[in-house]
Amino acid sequence: MSRPREFGPIQLARWLGLTNDQLKRAHNRGLIPSPDIDDRKWSENLAKTLPDRLEQILAELERTDTTCEPSTQNPTPQPATPKKKPNRRNSYGSIQLARLMGLKEWQVRRAAQRGLIPSPDIDDRRWSQAVAEGLPEQAPHIAQVIGDHPGLGSQKAADRLKERTGLDVAREDITELADQGKLSPVGEYMGSALYSLDDLDALPTKEVSTVVEQRHTWITHSLTPTEAADLLGWPVGKFEVIAERHGLKPGNLHRHSRSDVERLKKLENLT
Repeated sequence: MSRPREFGPIQLARWLGLTNDQLKRAHNRGLIPSPDIDDRKWSENLAKTLPDRLEQILAELERTDTTCEPSTQNPTPQPATPKKKPNRRNSYGSIQLARLMGLKEWQVRRAAQRGLIPSPDIDDRRWSQAVAEGLPEQAPHIAQVIGDHPGLGSQKAADRLKERTGLDVAREDITELADQGKLSPVGEYMGSALYSLDDLDALPTKEVSTVVEQRHTWITHSLTPTEAADLLGWPVGKFEVIAERHGLKPGNLHRHSRSDVERLKKLENLT
């Protein structure tokens, strides 16, 4: 499932079909609400309330050539309360624990993820001395189970399959193969799945070819939100909101069926 999007000022302006200056003026006049994520970005839910009001926003901006920006005084910043640090003399981070066990850091992290060693027991980040000093004897078993290569992310996995098969493999194909249960992640890095070299090398070329062909066929018969909006003559934000209202959901690669977009155009012309 894709994560909800976040829009900075430039992205929101482009999504709504406004200039950066128009967005700034609309925000200053209260026509567009303030960002609701860290006072810097607009959430997807909040952004989706705006396309229906675009005509009203533009009309109000056109009515006035100048705007008075409210004066604000930044409060005197208060010194941050220092965080209490764990006692590092009697605890081990992943790097220190890896050295203690004679392993690499990624092997320690993956061993913890798989339950081969206990999870960090201090602030969810460090292992206490009592726990860590009992782990080196498990290192040979952990190295055998986990292996000596951390795995490849989806892009490098696609490059490896492309080189072996000669097919136009993309990172989206790796994700599709995983969704179909033909590849299983062996770990993750910064939230992204990693795939075993052995599993990638064992994939039958025919299965890879089928996924690649399906992707190319879908691209031929589908449109990105930007392409769909251009076809309809709308800003991207307006297209996405109206499409959602009519139950038109994007398919693979976040693309919409061309026939669905053309049908949406007919529906809107009738209203």
